[in-house]
Amino acid sequence: MTFYSTVTSKGQITLPASIREKMNLKAGQKVSITQDDNGKVNIQVPPSIDDIRAQLQVNLQKKGFTPAKLRKIAEEYKGGDGFANYVEEKYSANR
Repeated sequence: MTFYSTVTSKGQITLPASIREKMNLKAGQKVSITQDDNGKVNIQVPPSIDDIRAQLQVNLQKKGFTPAKLRKIAEEYKGGDGFANYVEEKYSANR
């Protein structure tokens, strides 16, 4: 379906209500806008912090990092960049 919108003097457009509803957009919410080499514009809703957290948890668990193991690492590396220090020690190319 094609919709038309007018560009304001500030360069703004209004997304039609039906699109905002389908994308579940609320006032003040951020969107990601990209343009391909052919000029086609794509508008997406970036993942929420909860979505990012859930994906990180899945990825860590796939690599064997259980919540208990992460707590243990945090305890061992309290003084500074705990997890970063652990990763550097465990996966350093200089080993």
